[in-house]
Amino acid sequence: MHLITGALGTSVGLFETAVETLASWERPDGTPVRPMIVASTATVRNAQGQVKGLYGRQVAMFPPQVLDVADTYFSQEVPISPESPGRRYVGVCAQGVRLSSAEIRVSEVLLSSGQLLLDRAGAAADPYMTLVGYFSATRELAGMSRYMSDDVQTRVKRPRKGSGFPSRNGTAFGFLNVGELTSRIASAQIGRTLDQLALEFDAYDTSDALHQRLKAQRDGQKVPGRLEKESPFDVVLATSMLQVGVDVQRLGLMLVVGQPKNTAEYIQASSRVGRDGSRPGLVVAMGNWARPRDLAHFEQFQHYHETFYAQVEALSVTPYSPTALDRGIDGLLVSAARVREAAVSDGLSSERSAGGIGPRRDVIEALVERMKKRIEAAAPDQASAQRARDLLANRVDRWTERARRATQTNQTLVYEKTGDDPKFVPLIVSPENAQSKVASTDEAPFKIANSMREVQPEINILVSPVADRLFTRPPEGAPVWVLPSEGDSND
Repeated sequence: MHLITGALGTSVGLFETAVETLASWERPDGTPVRPMIVASTATVRNAQGQVKGLYGRQVAMFPPQVLDVADTYFSQEVPISPESPGRRYVGVCAQGVRLSSAEIRVSEVLLSSGQLLLDRAGAAADPYMTLVGYFSATRELAGMSRYMSDDVQTRVKRPRKGSGFPSRNGTAFGFLNVGELTSRIASAQIGRTLDQLALEFDAYDTSDALHQRLKAQRDGQKVPGRLEKESPFDVVLATSMLQVGVDVQRLGLMLVVGQPKNTAEYIQASSRVGRDGSRPGLVVAMGNWARPRDLAHFEQFQHYHETFYAQVEALSVTPYSPTALDRGIDGLLVSAARVREAAVSDGLSSERSAGGIGPRRDVIEALVERMKKRIEAAAPDQASAQRARDLLANRVDRWTERARRATQTNQTLVYEKTGDDPKFVPLIVSPENAQSKVASTDEAPFKIANSMREVQPEINILVSPVADRLFTRPPEGAPVWVLPSEGDSND
């Protein structure tokens, strides 16, 4: 539940209308049958409001709240002891230092310290050999990825004299083996990354073993190597994807860059390390002193972490707000109609059957009526429910009108036009491909985003140093700018 919030939660709440409508039916005696919804989280506040906005249901909490939170019968709080060391949080806020410089320095220390522990303690240091970096934004992660391949790698390979740290060469043939868990990585690669995360460091990765291999190579001996897929990660950089579905027991070291947007995200992400009760976890939370929110958390660091769960904020979902309805109602209607008609041979499910709305309009209107009832149960007020009802009725009319015009011009109405064939006209279009003239007769009436996380159209800008390739016109009368030569005055 803690993940279904913000822009994603708003989109999910709207499309849940279609999911529940299609998964519900009535018995012969008129009794409605609806699916049971089981949601889970350990970090949520105002669950009643969130569940109502998402599913239009009441909440039955299990296990129920008890008098002693340390003993709920289903779970018990384990006190800190040498056998159960728990997880330690350390705050870092380098006042007056650029965040990127602090990231590089702290990462260097953590990676070098892991190598030092491995040389001294052997396999027991494995949890601290893989550094998990957590970022709230992909942009910040991309910058750190570059630093890992350059500044950090150079520093850990050649530590400063007198630092006491050994050289760390990395498991990627002398370089740091860096993995990613982000939305910009293919799904198949994410699965391989999770599998590789479970690989442990062993005696092969100690400094002594490396020196022995290098000496054997100098002596002309054949040294057995390790395949890339068998090499554990030195660093894994992740965004919110890390919060769920990652249960790797060996992970014990994390660097959180910047305070996450909400406490639930912070708790869920940082709990990915130190999951093995016999090996403590270390979470280094690095705040950006230039951000007031990060600085405020750092100033209250101890109290904040001692009252973790009391600090969890209520999450917001607004699936029936005017903006959410404008952006999502088209996708809601089309998705529900196509799934509803999937079992009908001449229905509206196939790509080129969008023009068949005329003879199937009664069926679609009946489906819309069921969705309207579902919306009334979840909408925060009657005004929002009425707006959703009006928009659904309007979209059915526009769909019918689009099909009628296509028939008059001897064209076929398809859901999404993929080629330049003039005999096909589209019903839907992505915001990126939408034409600027919305009122044009050629413009598809339904705009549907490519992802539930999209809240604004994506714009790609191509920049070229060749002026002839640029789609631009210089303003009339603009002075010609030339690169000043050395010695020219700035006047």
